[in-house]
Amino acid sequence: MTRQKIFINANLITMDPDLPRADAFSVQGNRFHLIGDEAFVMNHAGLDPLIIDLKHQVVLPGFIETHNHLSYYALTRLMVDCSSFSNKGISDIREKIAAAVSSTKKKQLIMGFGYDDTMMTENRHLTRQDLDDLAPDNPVFITHASGHLAYANSTALALGKVTRDTPQPAGGEIHMNEKGKPSGLLLEPAAMSLVAGKFPKPDTDLFMEALPLAMADYNKTGVTSTHDAGIGIMGQGPGSMEAYNRLEREGNLTVRVYLTMLFDYYDPFIEGGLKNGFGSDHLKFGSVKLFQDGSIQGLTGALKEDYIETPGFKGELIMPQAQLDKLVERYQKLGLQIAIHANGDAAIESVITSLERAREKYPHDDLRHMIIHCQMASEDHIQRMKKLDAIPSYFINHVYYWGDRHEKRFIGPDRASRIDPLGSSLRAGLRFTLHGDTPVTPISPLDCIHHAVNRVTREGKVLGENQRISPLDAVKTFTTDAAFCSFEENLKGSVTPGKLADFVVLSADPMSVPRETIRDIQVLQTVVGGNTVYMK
Repeated sequence: MTRQKIFINANLITMDPDLPRADAFSVQGNRFHLIGDEAFVMNHAGLDPLIIDLKHQVVLPGFIETHNHLSYYALTRLMVDCSSFSNKGISDIREKIAAAVSSTKKKQLIMGFGYDDTMMTENRHLTRQDLDDLAPDNPVFITHASGHLAYANSTALALGKVTRDTPQPAGGEIHMNEKGKPSGLLLEPAAMSLVAGKFPKPDTDLFMEALPLAMADYNKTGVTSTHDAGIGIMGQGPGSMEAYNRLEREGNLTVRVYLTMLFDYYDPFIEGGLKNGFGSDHLKFGSVKLFQDGSIQGLTGALKEDYIETPGFKGELIMPQAQLDKLVERYQKLGLQIAIHANGDAAIESVITSLERAREKYPHDDLRHMIIHCQMASEDHIQRMKKLDAIPSYFINHVYYWGDRHEKRFIGPDRASRIDPLGSSLRAGLRFTLHGDTPVTPISPLDCIHHAVNRVTREGKVLGENQRISPLDAVKTFTTDAAFCSFEENLKGSVTPGKLADFVVLSADPMSVPRETIRDIQVLQTVVGGNTVYMK
């Protein structure tokens, strides 16, 4: 039997309403054992416990990320960083691509990630010519920060046999330049996969190298569990799945993973009899992933009213309503959880309509369908989601990173002021979570909590003051409410006897510091199953 650990002098915030605060707790094996004051915990200790003095540091349950891309983020650590966090303009990116070319063999693929045209000094998309000039002999493929666009050079386009005569794919677009030739810009996975589908698939060995590095990054920010929300994207499924299984068997998964899979990759598993929740405490078969639009900043979100800088253009749904209805009905009938991506209000309307129709026909209870990002949910949408018991997972970082441009370029001040309507959802009694969508934005639950509480944009403007929520309500979205999304509310999300001993030690209490300093709180220690996986 493992030695019991007793933590004393803790400023413990349990997130358990039956005992909200305590100053001591014990861990037996991988579970919380006793919670209370020091005298109580010590009096009920086993023989020869290990006593750990936390010196009044703040303890919270481990953070649970409900929409993230851990396996894809792992791959980005091996790619060229083209993000606005590391580059001011295209000239910076050109230098990085040139450096990659100089160290890469001819014909070998060069991948980049994170480009955001609206945050570059040039304020434009990359073109095929930009990349051809740097890499005439290597295929180059760079994904947009949103994950819904990509840029390919001529060599990469040739691999995918993409020409001016290639039929436009359903649910995507091959952008053409003024000469009627592919410009290099590919919109949505349907178009991106024409090229990316020809690349060598990342294999298990590559993921075995990259995933531990990525998980270490997550642990540094207090993440103990995540939904890996895109298994199967561009052929990444087999390599990542085998790596996850191998790491789990070896006891080396330092982040608990709930696998969310693209529907065409998901179906063979359910045909084999699997359902949500199959697996271990570290690795579980999760929900099926569907998409109904793209990103607003990429102009691929589906809106009810025009984008303000492109009059007459509203974006498009990825699937016709009848097709989405059919898919949703299939999984509803089977009693399976669905996670559907929808940013714009037209896409959210389409998704809710499909969920309502499917539930009316097959009224299964407690499927906990999730609407991912759900950026432009209206008051009516919120009421309908509540009736459906659907859970929106809001991409709150939109407010900080893109809020100013949403207001000025994309949807205007009225619509921008209520993106990610947390306050409205809370007032309606709708359960919701938050997420950071890494690698779209850097992994940091504390940043997400900060943005939910403050709603301040990069330019310092408060965007929708009545949509702010309290620090306590924001912390719930990464603990108790997040655990509910994966049917694990009895297993994690609070420091409660019998639950998994996943917790984080912080430099300050997010519920008591000045609200504008929440993002300055440091993660000092992260513990998964009673084992320390990060120490500052």
